[in-house]
Amino acid sequence: MNVIAVHDITLLKLLTVFITVFWGGHLNIKNVDSFSGKMIKMKNQGSVKVQSDGEIVGTDEVAAVVLKEKIRVMFKGDSPYKNMK
Repeated sequence: MNVIAVHDITLLKLLTVFITVFWGGHLNIKNVDSFSGKMIKMKNQGSVKVQSDGEIVGTDEVAAVVLKEKIRVMFKGDSPYKNMK
């Protein structure tokens, strides 16, 4: 699993970060950190919304674990696939 953390950055510089993602340039920006591992736990020092793939997943502490040969997909609302394993 790969996690990109962007911190202490102005809105204008954040737009620059998004543009540089296409060629990997965001990894050279001072306020961007990259982490990888099988288990990642993040804790905010302040009240900041944590996003995962555009969805807000928490505000204080978030943990994720990669399990071998497992995948879980979450659906909102009614879906014929929500009980599928």
